[in-house]
Amino acid sequence: MAIAVRIGAQKNGADDGYATPEPRMLPLDACTPVNRNEALGERERGGGSMWYRQSIERDLQRWQAAGWISDTGTAAIRADLASRKPPLGAAAILAMLGAVLFGFAVMSFVAANWNAMSKLARLILLLATLWACYAGAAWLFRRQLQMFAQAAVLGGIAVYGASIMLISQMYHMEGSPPVAVLFWSLGALLAAVLVPSAAALAATFVLILVWTWWERALTNAAHFGFLAMWAATAAAALWLRWRPGLHLAAASLIIWLVPIGFFILDRHAHWVVVLTAAVLAAVAVWDGQDGESQLPATAASFAYAIVVAYAALFIMQFVDSRWFYSGAPEGSLEWLVLLAAISIVGLLGAMLWALKSDNMAALWLAYAGFALEVFMLHVMTIGTLLNTSVFFLVSAVIVSAFAYVAYRLHQRKAAVPGVGA
Repeated sequence: MAIAVRIGAQKNGADDGYATPEPRMLPLDACTPVNRNEALGERERGGGSMWYRQSIERDLQRWQAAGWISDTGTAAIRADLASRKPPLGAAAILAMLGAVLFGFAVMSFVAANWNAMSKLARLILLLATLWACYAGAAWLFRRQLQMFAQAAVLGGIAVYGASIMLISQMYHMEGSPPVAVLFWSLGALLAAVLVPSAAALAATFVLILVWTWWERALTNAAHFGFLAMWAATAAAALWLRWRPGLHLAAASLIIWLVPIGFFILDRHAHWVVVLTAAVLAAVAVWDGQDGESQLPATAASFAYAIVVAYAALFIMQFVDSRWFYSGAPEGSLEWLVLLAAISIVGLLGAMLWALKSDNMAALWLAYAGFALEVFMLHVMTIGTLLNTSVFFLVSAVIVSAFAYVAYRLHQRKAAVPGVGA
């Protein structure tokens, strides 16, 4: 079914938001089958995400109106999509939540009865519960109950983490609590690769974030060691061909990167984050100028660059000098106006590029950033209400100028023969 592989492609070759590149390189849904080689077949049996279905429906209407697909072909595609089961349902979600609650139940039970048990009994209980989870997962996999098996793996990871903490307490092992979380994340990553398990991989991303934030809280340092563990986890997501895992990798890296300005150079180096995001956005724009050669990750990279750049600019304007460091000088009116102007112009430029490249995710993120920027400027009031009104007036003129430029570009494009509006 070649059409099933290329069906999400846009007319101009650009991505529709994050998740419709051409061709689809990463076809897996929420959970990876036991056999990695069966992954593509599992996708064929699955129905795709809600956004995937909505994207195909929009494309079908456009292709049918253009005469590229017959009524019979359109009906056949819709019938095929309707016949497939969605990858996630209420039972699967509840199973995952049940696994998490099971892990907390084990930790609470063992902690409550810890003093009444001998060391040998404690070890036997922890090991028996751990292996029961993984044996149950293997049994569920054999019965083709993929989601419930993934939930069992997640429960095993929770028990493994509880075992690390409780055994360390039992034998009075000296060490840093973040190191225990690191070992927990290593066990989760091992389970994600060996099973393989998307749920375990998602848990790994969460655990390495807990680890790095704990280390930063204790050492007040940037903690670049996070990057090694992050790279290994991201490589596992790529090896498993699990598309949401790559987005989790990007999100976890963003969470680590955005506040790094508080820990490097003079501890106010948020401009480093802004420049890093600007370079990423520039690379994405350069790659996306030719839709035929656009990398599958270009649209997502541009959207993530918007998030990182504006988050750092937001910290520079409204967080750093006012709340976090009492010794920092108060931001002057000129400094705030300059940063606000950079933010607004950057967000407007991102909107224009997102419209040109049909990157709806980046467009909505830029819209959200613009709305937040205007709201915060209104709350802070630039000096006086009169200065605030003048600033918004100037901003309105700039935005109107951008609107006029966008309109002229649109008219010029529409005037070119063979180029649609």
